[in-house]
Amino acid sequence: MNNGANLPDISRLASLLADPGRARMLLLLLDGRSYPASELARHAGLSAQSASNHLAKLLQGGAVKVEQHGRHRYYLLANVAIAQALEALSAAAHGHDLQRPRAASPVSPQLRLARTCYDHLAGRLGIAIADAMQADGLLLLNGERQFEVTPSGRRWFAATLGVTAPTRGKRPLARACLDWSERRPHLAGAFGAALCREFQQRNWVERRQDSRALRVTPAGQAFLREQWGIRPETLTESA
Repeated sequence: MNNGANLPDISRLASLLADPGRARMLLLLLDGRSYPASELARHAGLSAQSASNHLAKLLQGGAVKVEQHGRHRYYLLANVAIAQALEALSAAAHGHDLQRPRAASPVSPQLRLARTCYDHLAGRLGIAIADAMQADGLLLLNGERQFEVTPSGRRWFAATLGVTAPTRGKRPLARACLDWSERRPHLAGAFGAALCREFQQRNWVERRQDSRALRVTPAGQAFLREQWGIRPETLTESA
């Protein structure tokens, strides 16, 4: 009889997420960047001492890791698996909210327009790109959770972005990540990370201050229009 001894202990991770302050810090780290404890404390509305205690628990629990730069310590998510768990929980948490009207938040339209989802593009921007890539035969949705970059797609990545063999580690090359605001999949995985990195390095998107939200630059709008016919007006906050 299987007593569950070989099953992973998800209760440990769940306990780390159960505190609202810790959850807010983890969601800020979902933008893929590293932050000092002071900035995480400010974002989560915590005192310095309280944030320090929470970060110690997150470190011990394996949810975050820390990097030392001189005298300063910066925290970031421990790995891609933690990011994927947070993405999935975000989609589940927003599931019911999206079925009924709610009061508008000043940051919500910006996040829904374009944002980073750990290290890939999400929001209306991410969905529009995934849709366009599928329409062009560059990307294939294989089932509900698996994207496949087609041979044509690999040639496109190489010719257009100079991406030939993205670093994957233990992650899949392409993954369908359920977008919590659009309720449809955007491109994640190693190819999704490479796409997001190129968009940032080529200044097609830029980060909004203190947020995962992105702004599509005029250069990015031109690329999207010329490459896939994505109209700039669909990627503005008034859309």
